[in-house]
Amino acid sequence: MFIVVNHSISDPENFWKKAMENAPLLPSSNVQRVIQSLPNANMTASVCLWEADSIDALDGYLRGIMGDISSETYYEVNTANAMGLPA
Repeated sequence: MFIVVNHSISDPENFWKKAMENAPLLPSSNVQRVIQSLPNANMTASVCLWEADSIDALDGYLRGIMGDISSETYYEVNTANAMGLPA
């Protein structure tokens, strides 16, 4: 499934360092890939599109990497009405 994640980032330097280190290791733990990351200008927030088996699987994956340096909100993409999703 495709999942949109809104990241609120309290430690941008550490968050982005961990993101860059871990993205090449995917797929892992029922998380297939991060498809797109759209950070704001000061890197304290980002909207990302992920592919994972479930929101719970993705949340567990992110918590294991990011700990408490970010907080997230999630929603499953309605693929029947979305535009521009990857194949």
